[in-house]
Amino acid sequence: MEDTLVTSVGIIETFAGNGKSRSTGDGKIATKAGIPLPIGLAVDPAGHYLYFAESGSDRIRRVELSTGIIGHVAGIGETCYSGDGGPAAEAGLYLPLDVAFDSQGELYICDSGSNRIRKIDMKTGIIDTVVGTGAFGFNGDGPALDVNLTYPSAIAFDTQDRLWIVDAQAHRIRVYDPTSKELTTIAGTWSHEDDVRDSPLIAKNLVVLSGDAIGIDFSDDHGWLRPPCDTDGMDMSVFYDDGKTGPEVRFHDPTGIAVDGNDDVYIADKGSNRIRKIDKNTGIVTTVAGVCFYGYDGDGKAATQAMLNAPEAVIFDPRGHMYISDAMNHRVRRVDAETGIITTIAGNGESGYKDSGAMGGCGMAKFVKAVDKEMIKHGDGRVAVEAVVNSPAGLALDANGFLFMCERGENKIRRLKLY
Repeated sequence: MEDTLVTSVGIIETFAGNGKSRSTGDGKIATKAGIPLPIGLAVDPAGHYLYFAESGSDRIRRVELSTGIIGHVAGIGETCYSGDGGPAAEAGLYLPLDVAFDSQGELYICDSGSNRIRKIDMKTGIIDTVVGTGAFGFNGDGPALDVNLTYPSAIAFDTQDRLWIVDAQAHRIRVYDPTSKELTTIAGTWSHEDDVRDSPLIAKNLVVLSGDAIGIDFSDDHGWLRPPCDTDGMDMSVFYDDGKTGPEVRFHDPTGIAVDGNDDVYIADKGSNRIRKIDKNTGIVTTVAGVCFYGYDGDGKAATQAMLNAPEAVIFDPRGHMYISDAMNHRVRRVDAETGIITTIAGNGESGYKDSGAMGGCGMAKFVKAVDKEMIKHGDGRVAVEAVVNSPAGLALDANGFLFMCERGENKIRRLKLY
């Protein structure tokens, strides 16, 4: 790949993105392209391309792994829903947040703002909706095109080619069977009482580009949207429900999903600062990383005794090791498949900016511009644990042992050689 570092194991580099917040550079080297707010990633089954949801431009783009050339796949760059039955490159997407491939190499898009899951036939380039009416609000299960989604945030396939969906603002985990074309809720429950309890944090994850602004921030006094997990904050006791079956369990602001080689399902439950597992055979939900309290209390301990801070994504490597985007700890962490011990593999815990007080207080909306903060060098070419990794989001692995990570707020995708 041209214009990039010769990467050794443990070294981090920028793989795509020049840091600008406008979508540019098709046909050029990806490190020279603008990729606004990349968030969800997937490598195609043939291992030729890295596909990603460019949420800031309402597009899907891809980078050829062998050459580093970036190209356009879907979306017209306008925030809208349009184009079913036609070429994906001419269709409108509305805040796409994730992408995933089935075993046949067809590409699925989590088109969050349109409350739909859409599919691109990679032989013809035609896009269609496969899940969702477009209406907002949970209305039960049934035929997938008759069922509502509520700002879905992530998708992943299991070995049976069933599509698992994080129905984020319905606080539920659902599965789409492409054979029966039915959508079924597997886990998660939510009530009016839950909405009332959650109401101080209703402006979750809203990011809107404006010129060169990073976004509009609806946040707490620390500048981030997360439920406090202490006696003075929101009561989190209702989320201490491990050992129950999926329909009895509450998820809080789930943002990521992965399926391991055994078809057990793992959820990045951002609001409760945990990674949770749904057992394939029993449907029982347990916590596999995190303790609910947000923070960072070090590595070298059991993941179930370690603190996470707003985890956004989770994936597995072929040996069963789990990787977590520990977003507000500004780290990517690894849980050993055999020991369950958690360690940091990327990020030194710094955000890469000196705080200038640009972020708003609780319930306030402010434009947050890159010029309002002083940037600190992020450290490409360094050992990954010594480099800055600012609020990592989506993760993906290729067959050559590269871990790709979205730095959404930096408008970049970086990669780390794991093995």
